[in-house]
Amino acid sequence: MRSLRRIWNRRVFGLPSMLMLGIGIAFRTFRNRLATALWRGNLGRLGSGSCIQSGVTIRYPGSVFIGNRTSIARDTEITSEKLDGLCRIGSDVIVGVGTRLDFSGELEVGDNVVISEKVTIFTHSHGLNPKSISRKISLTIESGVWIGSNAIIVEGVSRIGRGSVVASGAVVTREVPAGTVVAGVPAKTIKKKV
Repeated sequence: MRSLRRIWNRRVFGLPSMLMLGIGIAFRTFRNRLATALWRGNLGRLGSGSCIQSGVTIRYPGSVFIGNRTSIARDTEITSEKLDGLCRIGSDVIVGVGTRLDFSGELEVGDNVVISEKVTIFTHSHGLNPKSISRKISLTIESGVWIGSNAIIVEGVSRIGRGSVVASGAVVTREVPAGTVVAGVPAKTIKKKV
């Protein structure tokens, strides 16, 4: 009954809104389950209990391996400029809306990682010539990391250490040690977690 009160104000005019909201939720749930089922047959691996919402784009899906109970939100792009790129995402990972994960180099995401909305991660570099052949650079995001919304991890970063936090809007240009909080442009250590 409490959940009903959240979506319906008990007024007669609120009933159509409640019904439309319920239909919308049911339709979105169906689309997400359908998208997950379609990706399950195309990815290198999609673990049990994982969900890929509709509107996700994955380039070279055979090179993407996703663990158990992982959620990839809508409008996310998992892309690569290289055929031999490799992306491994662990279990219990949350990838937020509108995120871009590049695995042209190699991208490995550990377990229990939260990647918030609109994060951009690069694993290749063109140097100073945008028309040059890209150079692959692998990146490991260790377990327990939280990357805040709108953060950017540029090419050349090889590791985000276990249990670290990247603040919202930070631009990470070098390795992040384990158990630290980084923020700013470029990102600098502002705190050591206890």
